[in-house]
Amino acid sequence: MIYAVFCGFYSDWYAVGYFNNRVDADKYCTVCGNDEYYVREIKNLENTVDLSKVTLKYEYCVTFDFRDNKWIMRNESGEYVCYNSTELKPNRVSSYGSNLSYTELKPNRVIFQINIEENNRKKAEKIAQDYLYKLLSCRDGINIYEEDVELMDDEFIRPFKIKEKLRQQEELRKKELAELKRLKEKYEE
Repeated sequence: MIYAVFCGFYSDWYAVGYFNNRVDADKYCTVCGNDEYYVREIKNLENTVDLSKVTLKYEYCVTFDFRDNKWIMRNESGEYVCYNSTELKPNRVSSYGSNLSYTELKPNRVIFQINIEENNRKKAEKIAQDYLYKLLSCRDGINIYEEDVELMDDEFIRPFKIKEKLRQQEELRKKELAELKRLKEKYEE
């Protein structure tokens, strides 16, 4: 059991920290909390579930904005979404906000969803930068066009679509073989 110190109420609250014993948590609230801190017991979940077979993957969102005639990566925290899978999800790219240039849409924000096997934001940012440079090299080296973003996103998901189609075909083939086996056994009786 740990003893978490919180501040705030309803939807406006945050965790201040935690202690391994209740007395120290209460003392901290008394000394530092100005009657706004409170303690809640939190159960330790270690060893309550077998996690040995969980294979974590990490998805990071890396955003670039077009400002002052250049692409700037946002300085975001190490936030990520993790998921349990033996395979990575496809990387994705999308764009938002557009400047009309004659007949083409030029977005002013590009967002990459980067899926990797480790909790490493710097690695995800490097991958996203490589993709950004690839997009920039499609045309004039400074502008990114919606059409190119869509083509890159299609390129990201194409192998996953092919794999899913093959899986579905294999599943159908197994069902057909099972039905043929059933019919064969029925007519051999």
